Amino acid sequence: MRRAVAVAWCDFQPRTVALAEAFGGRAHFISGSRLQGRGFLLPLRYLRDAVVAWQTLSRERPKVVFAITPPVFSPLVAWLWCRLHGGSLVIDCHTEAFHSRRWGWALPIHRWLCRRAAAVTLHNDVMYQEAEAWGAPAVLLPDELPDPGLASPVVAPAGPQVVVAGSLDTQEPIAEALEAARLVPGVEFLVTGDTARLPAGMVENAPANVTFTGWLDYGRFLGHLAAADVVAAFSLDPHIMNRAAFEAIAVGRPLVLSAHEGLQSRFGEAAVYCANSAPAMAAAIEQAIDSADQLALRAKTAQGRLQADRETGINRLKLTLRHADARGGGRVLMISQHPYPTNPTLRRNVDYLVEQGHRVDLVSIREKGGAVATPKAGLRIYTVPLTHKRDSRLRYPLEFLWFFVAAMPRVLAMSLTRRYAAVQVDNLPDFLVFLGGLARWRGARLVFFMFELMPEMTVARLRTDAQHRVVRLATRIEGWATRYADQVVVVNGACERALIGRGVPAEKLSVIYNTQPGALVTGLRIARREVLVTHATLVQRYGVQVAIEALARLSKTHPDLVLEVLGEGEYRGELERLAAELGLSHRVDFLGYLPWNDAMARIRQASVGIVAVLDDGYGRLMLPMKLLDYASQGVPAVCSRLEAVEEYFGPGAVAYFDPGDAAGLAEGVERLLADRQGAAAQAQQARTALERLSWETVSDRYLGVLGATA
Repeated sequence: MRRAVAVAWCDFQPRTVALAEAFGGRAHFISGSRLQGRGFLLPLRYLRDAVVAWQTLSRERPKVVFAITPPVFSPLVAWLWCRLHGGSLVIDCHTEAFHSRRWGWALPIHRWLCRRAAAVTLHNDVMYQEAEAWGAPAVLLPDELPDPGLASPVVAPAGPQVVVAGSLDTQEPIAEALEAARLVPGVEFLVTGDTARLPAGMVENAPANVTFTGWLDYGRFLGHLAAADVVAAFSLDPHIMNRAAFEAIAVGRPLVLSAHEGLQSRFGEAAVYCANSAPAMAAAIEQAIDSADQLALRAKTAQGRLQADRETGINRLKLTLRHADARGGGRVLMISQHPYPTNPTLRRNVDYLVEQGHRVDLVSIREKGGAVATPKAGLRIYTVPLTHKRDSRLRYPLEFLWFFVAAMPRVLAMSLTRRYAAVQVDNLPDFLVFLGGLARWRGARLVFFMFELMPEMTVARLRTDAQHRVVRLATRIEGWATRYADQVVVVNGACERALIGRGVPAEKLSVIYNTQPGALVTGLRIARREVLVTHATLVQRYGVQVAIEALARLSKTHPDLVLEVLGEGEYRGELERLAAELGLSHRVDFLGYLPWNDAMARIRQASVGIVAVLDDGYGRLMLPMKLLDYASQGVPAVCSRLEAVEEYFGPGAVAYFDPGDAAGLAEGVERLLADRQGAAAQAQQARTALERLSWETVSDRYLGVLGATA
């Protein structure tokens, strides 16, 4: 489970310790006892405790906060902290919170807080039903049975001994218990709790067989319970769920309790029950001593049932927290200067999170004339109008700055008004990651999803080297961005190694490949003869011109061979002119942009797929999506020999050629067209290689990076 902290405004509570440990966290006790007992100082005590609680939470920065109430100020402070920092609040309500005169005035506040908590844990059925009626996410959670090994050794009593376990507060019938001790003079009584709470003279006038122990540390307290013949816990509160009863059962001792319905339902035959009168108490204690062996055996039997009840409550609480994640704590903010749903990786990430029950707020661009997203539950889209063009080097930084400035007010407003479990920022540009700063400050995990590596991309676009001042600036910005993010995602191992080489810690990096869900086709692929296909953004670096030149070389042996080009871009005019110069205008079909499903249907019918990426300084780091598409559709591929490709696809899975070598590309196509059986075997090897990279294989990793797994 996620890191948890439990905060109780008292000296010590075993239940609080166990609750924190059940969720892999720790308990913090904020004691204002120095100011206790002085009514006019109580406001100062609570103010001081509130400050300490806030400091504790800010230091620990937990994802789950367990706030114990009363006092009502404890969950109030915790709620405000969680509201600002994104934690999930669990309110653990002790019986006084609902049913005490002291805290009756705070019931409306408790009701308000409980409705806004991720979960509310209650001790008994009455409280559970009441909280559920409020509309709160109520969970019935009994106390745990403490480990008997925690008990410290104590001197064994010489004769029959009863431990009256309590705190000596006003809800305990102390006078009646002392009178009961007077009625059974042959039994020694140990009474635990703070004697300063008793009326004057009560300790001095107590029967001779009564010893007041005062406050005991927890080990000694359990030791006395384990050594006693009987453990008694009395209360005037009809809704009480005595902690001492669980402790007595844990050490296997006979138990006497006040005859309240909730206690009888919880402990059954493992206890003797009585009215809160001295004669009834004395009679019950004598009965318990007489049947001590039988009651001890029943206590042992009850242990299994009570442990099972506790496990059921803990599992129910974990499930409730998961549901809270899906409702709001699991909300994800995504910021991307890519269009949705046109960009396949962005579409995959968004759709998958929504399918998994998470709410996604997406801030992205809206291109003029671009595809419009279909409305779906769990997804809210906020768009920035921006048409991407590659007509000049200055256009890129202007687009980057425009999106950053235009998206900022929307992102800041959402980060202030909504609680996010994670914020994912896609590059390019790298400085976009800083838009997630406010959400991160409020507790969201900041994930930087690197579609590209900006320094290498800049080298390729400017046709320069790593020492160029613009490239150095891009490298510096990338370093700031990767240090600021909590997690960094790259799309292949080559990019991961490049970032590690630039000082990004390996444990901060995750590889999520650009594969699509359900992409691996099954069944027979019917290929059209003599059709080549390539699909890409039409820019020079993707090498479509090399494919056209290779087609010219194949014209004599394959006069009917056709090349289909899917995609758009500013280089299309140059490609069309090249095809015309080579006399291939009638054999190169520019089909433009097709929706992904239509494009895959077209690709599936091709004889050979072509990946002609140039090695321009960035190409070596690419694991091209077009190659993944060909492998998923069962189409044999001819591909530029690139470092990232060779890492995942062996020589038998792809026909390689040197980047930019049209003759080598033509030779690879020729072999595949001439040997259909060999081409089919190659396509099968590529499919096998792709299975290791499939979305179905890495999707859980993606959820883990976002912290979206429970």
